[in-house]
Amino acid sequence: MSAQEIAAAAVELLLTGGLGVISYFLKRTIDRIDRCESDIARIKEDYITKEDFFREQAKTDRKPDKIYDILLEIKGGR
Repeated sequence: MSAQEIAAAAVELLLTGGLGVISYFLKRTIDRIDRCESDIARIKEDYITKEDFFREQAKTDRKPDKIYDILLEIKGGR
């Protein structure tokens, strides 16, 4: 084998290895992006707006007031 053939084989080996490394990291990056996109889609499905939260919180806050009013009516009615 001549020095030129050895050099060509070394270059081919380096290029193949480099492409393998690049492919590995590219695939890993694409997998992460896919996972992020699915997480974002799930968050969009489960997301509640600020207005909806305050509306539901107000309903929850009114329930003890209603119970208190009913108890006062019962106590005052006797």
